[in-house]
Amino acid sequence: MGLLGLNAHGELLEPGRVSDCYLGLLLRAGDPDQTPGVLVVSPAALLHPAVPQPDGRLVYGLVTGHPDRQPQQLVFLADLTVELRAWPYGTWARLGVDPQAAGSAVISCWQHGHMTGLVYSGLTAEDALALERPAMTLARAWLRDRLTRQLRQAFRQLWYSTSGHRPDDDSR
Repeated sequence: MGLLGLNAHGELLEPGRVSDCYLGLLLRAGDPDQTPGVLVVSPAALLHPAVPQPDGRLVYGLVTGHPDRQPQQLVFLADLTVELRAWPYGTWARLGVDPQAAGSAVISCWQHGHMTGLVYSGLTAEDALALERPAMTLARAWLRDRLTRQLRQAFRQLWYSTSGHRPDDDSR
């Protein structure tokens, strides 16, 4: 990711280093009376041809290649905004990248059935704000913990339903 260069800690992004993490995107319902939700997708969704580039590639690079990224970590665009501050450009605007456009394109692809994702609804107003405001790191951490537990449960259920094992089966 030569575009960003070294960060303040002398580290480079390694896009794809952690490909098994997740990107959480804020879903805004058209009806203001409905509560917002989160669409959780694979970071590879950012490389879909319908996603504006280089925006999608740069966001993908930060999601999957940040030096601190962990496997199965759930990452939001606001997290990336905070993380980007460690690089010389420091802001999306200075890079000429629009992460919201990339996220909106991913949501549109999902809505049209071009990619899969998991939807979590019932976000509070504070949850939705935390996904939009980088400074709300603690509220976003609480949301991430809650959604990560739900993600693990969803994948466990998928594994059991496709493997033939029961949750109480110790013969794995």
